[in-house]
Amino acid sequence: MKTKFLVVVDGSDELKNAIYFAANRAIHTDGKLSLLYIVDPAIDAQWARIENLIEQEATSEAKKICRAWSQKIKKRFNIESEIIIKIGDRAEELLKLVKEDANIRFLVLASSANNENPGPLITALTGKKIKDLSIPIVIVPGALSEKEIDLIA
Repeated sequence: MKTKFLVVVDGSDELKNAIYFAANRAIHTDGKLSLLYIVDPAIDAQWARIENLIEQEATSEAKKICRAWSQKIKKRFNIESEIIIKIGDRAEELLKLVKEDANIRFLVLASSANNENPGPLITALTGKKIKDLSIPIVIVPGALSEKEIDLIA
């Protein structure tokens, strides 16, 4: 089976760097690219129906965002990407997915270019949760240009 490069999709500006790096690595290694979007669970909703509706709307939006990225990847790199949508805590859902899918070999994230905090997921996964991660994390600096990424991908 082909090696998968997993990118966590969110609304950050640096996401494009993680995708660009992962897509290049997938091409150079004859691997695959997986896009994971983790929807926050609806909490503090007074009724289960409202909670369900909130999660359905968020999941629908997540699918749209991932499809848009998948189309950009197909157009630019001519590779297909797998879309995975989960609901729950970002770090916990990511760790579960990595345990479930043995073909995921690398987690590719990009750090924030504009502030001192690398991002909540990087902070969680490089802290206490790192012991639960069974694959390498590739952290692409958010300030890198595509040309700079080409040199390392």
